[in-house]
Amino acid sequence: MLRRVCLCVVLLPVCGLAQQVDAGAKQAEAGPQQQVLSPKAAFDLAMQPLSLTRSAIGNWSESELAALTVTMKRARTECDARDATKMELADLPDMVKLCALGQEWPTVVDSASRYLHADMPTKPRVSEVYAALVDAELRTKDEPGALRDAKAMLAAAPYDALEAYAVNEALDYMEFNFNADALMLAKVRQPLLLQVLRGLGAPGGASGDAAKQTVHELYVDGLDLPTLQQLAKEPGVEATVAALEGALPSEVKADDGIPIAAARRRYALLGKPLPEVMLAKWPKAKTYLEDGGMQPEVPTLNVTTALLLFPDWCAQCVRMGSQFPETVFRVLGKEAYLYGLLAETVAPDAPAAINAKEPSLAPSSAANRMAGTNTIAVDSSMLEQFDVTEPPFLIVVDAGGMVRVAQAVTTDAVQPANTADSAIAFVNRQWPLLFPQKRPPMAVPPHS
Repeated sequence: MLRRVCLCVVLLPVCGLAQQVDAGAKQAEAGPQQQVLSPKAAFDLAMQPLSLTRSAIGNWSESELAALTVTMKRARTECDARDATKMELADLPDMVKLCALGQEWPTVVDSASRYLHADMPTKPRVSEVYAALVDAELRTKDEPGALRDAKAMLAAAPYDALEAYAVNEALDYMEFNFNADALMLAKVRQPLLLQVLRGLGAPGGASGDAAKQTVHELYVDGLDLPTLQQLAKEPGVEATVAALEGALPSEVKADDGIPIAAARRRYALLGKPLPEVMLAKWPKAKTYLEDGGMQPEVPTLNVTTALLLFPDWCAQCVRMGSQFPETVFRVLGKEAYLYGLLAETVAPDAPAAINAKEPSLAPSSAANRMAGTNTIAVDSSMLEQFDVTEPPFLIVVDAGGMVRVAQAVTTDAVQPANTADSAIAFVNRQWPLLFPQKRPPMAVPPHS
């Protein structure tokens, strides 16, 4: 359920939901999609490839990584040199920040708890401290504590961007492995979120700056509850979606309307057959992947299939390819398939062996770097089809060929027991195999 957007659906009575989403999409097409983004929003969108590349630590230079190491070591030393039990209560939030930078999570929990439970007239930084506490609990795998304190945070202070960040982090962690807890937390958050969203559209209501979240950010977060309701096969999805749509301002500017329309389009794709996987159109685009063999069947009938879609300019995504498991692997004893979908935005270089110590990360070199992996070269239009703005993007298709998960993930999602495995396991449980025997697959042959 990443805020980048996680949308998962089930084959329940979804007709009413699909009608609402389709209606919303048509309404968006009649309005915001005919508009254009403001220059500022267009600039931010144009900068996104550079911003995402810079934000990924895996792309940092040796000097930047060295500086980060020194920074964290200093913070750890300074944290260890202080005793939270002997400092002024007003200093505890800064102690929390210091120790979080040094990744001293037990001290973060202790300092945050002291501040939150202290007898003080006011606690102006309560949201900040709660957010750090929830983060520390998640990092130490204290899921019950994170659930408890996320709920306490929502009750302690007005809902704002800091609380949204902390809740979203918790929902991401709980989504597949602790689905019932994620659903409970989303239910606690939803009325607070809708209240803020309605306030943005009310006469004299809070501005986007005052609320610290935009209309479309609130809308995307608001989709979490119906998503989780569907994952849990819980009724009431239509009413939840209707309440979210009804909370939107009567007039939504293009900078919010366009991303809202994108979220609706993603939502409308779910619970439906996987759209056609459009192969790359370059003359030599697929040779480094097929190696003369047959194109794999995507999705494969009666097997859960996971796809990781990413563009050739995403250096951290290309590096992720080396972590891909074998095409056929097992999650909780059941077979699953995983393929990378490399969306080629530029013509690839001719296939060639990678001999350089640090091969090029230019988009044209992505094909060569993915050679020998279970990756398929696809047309860049697939990025638009799924409205992918923050790659890599995980798509999980059930044994019947229906899209069940479509969300942005981090590049460690393919590591064992991380997001991909958790999502596959959850889909396997909710939508088991159709037949005792699966149809023999057509797998990509190993690279020679």
